[in-house]
Amino acid sequence: MGEERKAMVDEEDKMIKVIFSYEVSPEKQEEYLKVTYEKIKPFWESHGCQSYSVWQVNDQTSTFIKEMLFKDLEEMKRVMALDEANPVKELFYSFAMNVSRMVCTKKI
Repeated sequence: MGEERKAMVDEEDKMIKVIFSYEVSPEKQEEYLKVTYEKIKPFWESHGCQSYSVWQVNDQTSTFIKEMLFKDLEEMKRVMALDEANPVKELFYSFAMNVSRMVCTKKI
């Protein structure tokens, strides 16, 4: 494997995906998606999150999955600890209930 390719693989191996599972009540979903698109997603993606996506579970209409991708664990910790992130976190939690979070490391 060439050195350049090896460096790319090494960088990919450090990537961190944070996966949130949560519920948003049906009457708040439209507003939640609008706020996420206009405020929450742009904030994270402009502060070190490489990708921010939200999915809705088909057979559980109040359940959502959020994925945040970071270049490595240190960057994830740095970004999540930003003081200016607190209002965005509060905004998310004003809609989200029963939140669980998993921090995942890429293996393959």
